[in-house]
Amino acid sequence: MPRAPFQVLVLPFRRLGERVEFAVLRREDMNVFQAVAGGGEAGESPAQAAAREAREELGLDQPIPLYPLQTTASIPARFFADRGRWPAGTYVIPEHSFATDLTGVEIKISREHTDIQWLDYQAAHDALRFDSNRTALGELYERLSAADLPLPTEKSPAAEADPEP
Repeated sequence: MPRAPFQVLVLPFRRLGERVEFAVLRREDMNVFQAVAGGGEAGESPAQAAAREAREELGLDQPIPLYPLQTTASIPARFFADRGRWPAGTYVIPEHSFATDLTGVEIKISREHTDIQWLDYQAAHDALRFDSNRTALGELYERLSAADLPLPTEKSPAAEADPEP
């Protein structure tokens, strides 16, 4: 399926009592740490793409919440092979950010990644390679500290296949 002209970023976190840890994943192709990331596919909304990417990259098979964040970034379109299929004049594409609570959820990273580390905020911030990831992490950290997560946009990545009752 062709790539849509937008990217998504999903920041996994988990609660361990009073502590919160954030997952960073080492990309196989670039050997850098980032959050779950990927492109939208034709016909997907950013929330649908974020749910799919989380399911694929984290091997999720159970319902999880997906929280929209305010953080957006711009990525040069020249980095994407599908650029020629996008509307003329597309020079940058937006990256939409989300968070997901993986407290008590077992994950299995995809082949796109060679490692996952659960870190406190500062260590995760220091490990992340891309500014957009660090900005979204900062927003998520502040929201968790203020108990101000937005309502989830998707019930879960796994719930897409389950029909509504």
